[in-house]
Amino acid sequence: MNTLNSPLLSVIMSVYNAELYIKEAIDSILNQTFRDFEFIIIEDCSTDNSLKILENYASIDNRICIIKKEKNQGAKGFINNLNLGIKNAKGKYIARMDADDISSLDRFQKQVDYLENNSSIFMVGSIVSLINANDELIGMMETPEIDSEIKNRMINHISMFHPVILFRSEKNIFYREKMYGCEDYDLYLRLMNEGKKFYNFQEPLLKYRILNDSISRKENKLVRWSFVEKARQFYKQYSNNMKDGYDNFNPNNFKNILDKNQQNSENDIIFCIKSAIKFEDKNSLLLLINKLKKQYPSSPNLKYKVVSFLPVSFYKIINKFI
Repeated sequence: MNTLNSPLLSVIMSVYNAELYIKEAIDSILNQTFRDFEFIIIEDCSTDNSLKILENYASIDNRICIIKKEKNQGAKGFINNLNLGIKNAKGKYIARMDADDISSLDRFQKQVDYLENNSSIFMVGSIVSLINANDELIGMMETPEIDSEIKNRMINHISMFHPVILFRSEKNIFYREKMYGCEDYDLYLRLMNEGKKFYNFQEPLLKYRILNDSISRKENKLVRWSFVEKARQFYKQYSNNMKDGYDNFNPNNFKNILDKNQQNSENDIIFCIKSAIKFEDKNSLLLLINKLKKQYPSSPNLKYKVVSFLPVSFYKIINKFI
C-alpha cells in the first residue's frame, strides 16, 4: 500500500486484462519527472497476468496502491472503478490514466504547473498521439486550446480526451454510473453547467492506443450514440431548469433497444431513432421503426412522430416502411 500521506497528485487507473501493455503504461507514470504522486490502481478481476504484474510493481514502489475488485461488471464496473479511485484519492489534483496508453514523461509536471499558476482553470488536457497495438504512430487527435473554444466544440464533439485529463480534487466531482460509454462526456457537460474552465496543451502529452477489443468498441454504436445524446439532453435540461432527468433514467432501456423481442417505451424507441438518424445508421433506423410499429401499432400519429424529424434523404428510403 502507498505510504504517502499527502501527495500533491493522485493518479487513477482501472485495469482489466491489460498484460500486453500495462508495463509500458505503468513505466510511463513511475518515470515521470514530477514525483509527488500516489498511483491508485483498481484491479477489476483480470483473468490474465495483470494482477501479478501490478503486485510486482507495488513491491518496489510504495506510491502504488492496488484496490482489488471482487466482481467485474463491465462498463458499469469501469465507471464505479473511477469513482472508487476518486473516493480514495488524497491529492490536491487527480489525473486519469488508462492501462494501455503511454504518458509523456513530462506530462504531470506540465499539467500540475499549469493549474498551480492558473487558479481559474479547473481541468487540463492535451491533444493526443494515436498508436496501434504495435506502438506505431497512426495519427493525431486535435482539440481546441482555450476554454471558450473547448466549450463551443463540446456541445457537438468531445473536446477533452479522458485518458490525459488532470483536474482539481473537489468533493462533488464524480462520474454518473448510468452513463455507459460516455461517463467522461457527461462529466464535462456537468462541469460546464457549473462554470468550470478547461485548457488543452497543444502538444501530445499521451499516446492513446487504438484497440478493437476495448470496452467502448464492443458496445453497439447506436447504443453508445444514444447515451451520448442522452448526456446532451441532460446538459440542456440542467441549463434551462437547474435539474435534469438523470434520476429517472434507466440505462437498460438503451442497452437492449435493438433487441426486437425486448419491450421498450415508445419514447425510448423514438429517442434512439433520432440518434440513428443523426449518425446515419440506416440499418438500426429500420429495425427501430419496425419495432415501434410492432410494439405500438395503435399509437396515434405514429407516422408523424417518425417522419417529422427525418431528413429528406432518409424519408425517401424508409417512408414505405412506416
